[in-house]
Amino acid sequence: MDELYRSYLGFLRSLSRGLESLTDLNEKKLAAAQQDDLMGLNELLNQEQAQALNFRGLELTRDKLLSQLGLVGVPMSVISDRFPPAMQAEARQAVEELQSRYAAYQKASGETRTLLEQNLHEVEKIIVQLGGPPSGGPGGPGYGKEPEGSAPPPSMKTDFRA
Repeated sequence: MDELYRSYLGFLRSLSRGLESLTDLNEKKLAAAQQDDLMGLNELLNQEQAQALNFRGLELTRDKLLSQLGLVGVPMSVISDRFPPAMQAEARQAVEELQSRYAAYQKASGETRTLLEQNLHEVEKIIVQLGGPPSGGPGGPGYGKEPEGSAPPPSMKTDFRA
């Protein structure tokens, strides 16, 4: 059973490293957005998507370990209390580090999101000033909402009697 608890501690450390990596990526995204480096920003977004896949794998590991340890539904803040007494201090430290990394990630991602949203609003204003349609208005690319009762064109109809 101690092996499962050690595995869970390893999971917490992996999650903490992943959050540290995401925080670094968000700081780089902020710098790229401030410098109007769209190519750099695109590359960072691709790296962030790869990190998201890594987090999906960690989530599966977490679910498996929590069920094996009987800790499903137990809040992270009290999980260390459920560890064997000899491991509680180590578990508490791992949880605190993870919470600290998560707070740093939230701060960095919030700053980045705010700047990117401001830049997008600025781009939308310029498009409208140049005569383009306002955001969400008619005339943009993609499918528009069709009026109710309109039938699809004949080329899109299927004859199910055949």
